[in-house]
Amino acid sequence: MRQRLTGLTRRTALQGAALGGAALLPVLAAPAIAQPRRKVTLVYGVQVIDSSADDFFASIPLGLGFYADEGLDVEIQTVAGASAAVNLLVSGQAQFTTHGTAGLFSAVDHGVPIRSFICPVPDYFVSIAVQDDGPIKRFEDLKGKTVGVSANGGAPVFVVKAIMQRLGWNPDTDVQFLAVGTSLPALDALQRDRVQAIVEWDSIFALFEFHGAKLRYFRPDPIPQIGFTHATNTTIETLQKDPQMVEGLGRAMAKAIVYMAAAPPAELTKLHFKMFPASRPTNLSEPDILRLDALRLAARLRFMRIQQRVFARTEQIGDCSDAGIESERDLLYQGGELKKSLPAASYFTRQFLPIFNAIDFPTLIAQAKAFRA
Repeated sequence: MRQRLTGLTRRTALQGAALGGAALLPVLAAPAIAQPRRKVTLVYGVQVIDSSADDFFASIPLGLGFYADEGLDVEIQTVAGASAAVNLLVSGQAQFTTHGTAGLFSAVDHGVPIRSFICPVPDYFVSIAVQDDGPIKRFEDLKGKTVGVSANGGAPVFVVKAIMQRLGWNPDTDVQFLAVGTSLPALDALQRDRVQAIVEWDSIFALFEFHGAKLRYFRPDPIPQIGFTHATNTTIETLQKDPQMVEGLGRAMAKAIVYMAAAPPAELTKLHFKMFPASRPTNLSEPDILRLDALRLAARLRFMRIQQRVFARTEQIGDCSDAGIESERDLLYQGGELKKSLPAASYFTRQFLPIFNAIDFPTLIAQAKAFRA
């Protein structure tokens, strides 16, 4: 079922951002003659945008007017899963999707004519964690143990099995997998020793640490080689026939990534909850809200190659190596999730990256550092 977020139209986005005061006025100032903006739908393959860790496509480009500067009136819809997002894209009900790349690989494998054009999160953000004071000191100690996973099947399970195969284990007999979800019950299962390790992604572990968990993390091969974690996609027809729309959306995201890298985390959190008030935790104090969101944001930035892409400029924002793309493809292919092993260019195009990266980095960094919501 399609879920439409409240407060995401152009009008309410600007109203929400305007609450931030004069600090936003230079960004949001309208031209003397307002030009009509093109309505665009971007579908997120997760039902809730709950933290600033996802704001490279959400509150930053909405609230700071980056989409509007490109002549785009962007509505963000949220759905349960990448497949649902892709269905809206190919049916013409949306122009873009953004989600984990396993959904993109699967769609291309089934002949769906879509492609990614920007990869904001290139490094693989799933890890294996155990209790820091527990008996498990290295991944090899998990043989014969029970490992908690978010769900039975999917890329994280294939990653753990690939690690075991490299060690000469039989993943079907040497370890037991137990689905524990992605919230505090998963942590409870670890702390009560129902599982001896849990496999989750960055922002989930940040939530666990916020609630006092002391964890030891394992990231053995092939995790460091896997790339292309989260991408934004459109149809091949749109890439060919409407490149200006693609350029505009991607350039807005590139600017937002600079803000994620350089703006004060607390200010990004405040902006996020102005734009998405329904996602604000109701059971936490303001200081705790800021602390939790800062943990989530810091966790995500570790996998976005921020130093190389924003500050050192040795890599392009939105890029991912062919080797990183092919590592995840191989993982899904060997796990039986894909029937075909296609070249990296079948999933990702770099044709727009020079445009996305032709932004004024020094000015944006300075503005981000001075940003107040």
